[in-house]
Amino acid sequence: MLDGLSQNDREFIWEVMSEFFVDTEIDYDFEARRLGNFPREVLQEIFFREVAPVCGPNFLTPVPPIWLGFDAKLVKREINDLLARRKQSVARRLLCEANILFYRFWLRDTWKAVEAALERTLAAQGAKEPR
Repeated sequence: MLDGLSQNDREFIWEVMSEFFVDTEIDYDFEARRLGNFPREVLQEIFFREVAPVCGPNFLTPVPPIWLGFDAKLVKREINDLLARRKQSVARRLLCEANILFYRFWLRDTWKAVEAALERTLAAQGAKEPR
């Protein structure tokens, strides 16, 4: 992978980040501690380019169907399928990029909450940006 993450790391991040898309109160600080060892720029790209297109539709309905948590196996399978579909054609990639732009706008406040929690985690650890 271009960002240096193993598939296991990537799938771990997907599983953790899926929690940001449920319709219950989210403990951003807890989840940020789980993600604290990964570079923020990589986390942001994974959030918008991989997790949001799969889990984001949960926020687009008046009554989100998933409120306790996503099935980790299903999230991993759907994101891997999404990544494979992006490679199929230029048209598919363009459609995916438009979708990503939508989620960057729609979920900007969610990402700000994640980013703030990551900042608090770094401050609590007294550490510099990882990796």
